[in-house]
Amino acid sequence: MASYTTANYRDGDEQHGLYFLRDELNCENVGVTVLECDPGWEGMEHDHADEGQEEVYLLVEGEATVTVGDEEIELGEGDAVRIPPGADRQIHNGDAESRFVLVGAP
Repeated sequence: MASYTTANYRDGDEQHGLYFLRDELNCENVGVTVLECDPGWEGMEHDHADEGQEEVYLLVEGEATVTVGDEEIELGEGDAVRIPPGADRQIHNGDAESRFVLVGAP
């Protein structure tokens, strides 16, 4: 029988609009986070070079811009962007609330 884990993201560890689900889902290799952004919110510029972690940002609601290195990527609902570990990244939310699903691994 396959084992699995379920969780509602709002039951996860919430910090400043970030809902971390890695522990809630007992993930061994992948991190899953839901990010709820207020209008005009900006995330911290960062990379994951030290961890070797690539990320995928999936925008499920709203509009936002993700800066990857020197490029600005406009995202609408349903758009996703994959970001390699060493690339600097930063989320800039638009004029309305938005919601992302952020996935990272290894």
